[in-house]
Amino acid sequence: MSNRQWYAVSAIAAALLVGGCESGQSVDAAPTSSTAKATTTAAAPVQNRRAENGAVVQQDGLVGSGTLEIENGNSSDVAVVVTNGDPKRPQATIYVQGDSTATLSGIDGTYYVYMKTGKDWDQAALGFTRDRDFQKFDDSFDADSSWTITLQPSIGGNASTSDVPSF
Repeated sequence: MSNRQWYAVSAIAAALLVGGCESGQSVDAAPTSSTAKATTTAAAPVQNRRAENGAVVQQDGLVGSGTLEIENGNSSDVAVVVTNGDPKRPQATIYVQGDSTATLSGIDGTYYVYMKTGKDWDQAALGFTRDRDFQKFDDSFDADSSWTITLQPSIGGNASTSDVPSF
């Protein structure tokens, strides 16, 4: 098919799509006005669900003697994940509301602490739906000791964190 024929086919197809074509109606007779109805739908309300402060929202293996106290001095809520390896397979996840403190007990072995922050906690997905951020404490923790972590930068603080991919 030559370019000229292709353009002609395209123009006819476009006219059919825009104007419609009934049996016996030529392309030149396509309607020139439209009576489309505008419809609007109300936007879904923004949700701001939260778990209870200190709620263990996920648990799989809290059998040790380790204790972790979390002091959240930020206004944002956080889900703290304690894992021996992969944050997608934690020993437990505890929810700590902004400007609150919570304690997780029963931690076993050497573990790592990951954090999920954001807005609107979805319990079924075990995550926030908006403004999400994911971090990890760079050093591991030993369950033979009781630890306290503070989740806001502090002068003289001795623990660094890194951004990590979502989990």
